[in-house]
Amino acid sequence: MPLQVHAYIISHLKKEMPSVFGKENKKRELISRLPEIYIQLQREYQISAGDFPEVKAMQEQLENYDFTKFHSLKPKLIEAVDNMLTSKIASLMSLISQEELSTPTQLVQGGAFDGTAEGPFNQGYGEGAKEGADEEEWVVAKDKPIYDELFYTLSPINGKISGVNAKKEMVTSKLPNSVLGKIWKLADCDCDGMLDEEEFALAKHLIKIKLDGYELPNSLPPHLVPPSHRKSLQKAD
Repeated sequence: MPLQVHAYIISHLKKEMPSVFGKENKKRELISRLPEIYIQLQREYQISAGDFPEVKAMQEQLENYDFTKFHSLKPKLIEAVDNMLTSKIASLMSLISQEELSTPTQLVQGGAFDGTAEGPFNQGYGEGAKEGADEEEWVVAKDKPIYDELFYTLSPINGKISGVNAKKEMVTSKLPNSVLGKIWKLADCDCDGMLDEEEFALAKHLIKIKLDGYELPNSLPPHLVPPSHRKSLQKAD
């Protein structure tokens, strides 16, 4: 997304510039209004604030450029870049996964950690998405009362909130849209385009994991599957 975001910013600045007089004054005005422009573009293109470059650094860089020489936005080019990045990243992740699978590991034998690589001393054990893996209770349950309060402010219908209403809450995290998209796919366990209160709680839990600096899993680990969805997922498998 950052490449597309830069294109949106540059094309907006180009569009706002006068054709003849007052170019320098307009340039200074646009640079000073950059925070407002960010908000406008976030709303217009549904982009998370986390995808935008840091305001001060961007303002300093823009001082060195002639806005009238910037290129106008080309939607087809933006779409092509977006599709390329999506497909290339997916193929690269596949190659990484294949390499990891082909690497032999020595497993712990015997005891509570039989079959694991390094027992409880494995890097990241009990942290991030791995938290609660060895517990009977759903790890999300401890914070679910807080998430439930939010859920019922988002106008649920028949026990579920729409994707639109869920997005309004999720984007407040300021995580990039690409990350929020992955979280949505992990949390929408029944793939119906809506979230029930357990799925919403899971989404908020995954957001917290990412904000705490941990990586998200590529697929939802069994211990994170909401209790009410475990039987249906097991049948699907």
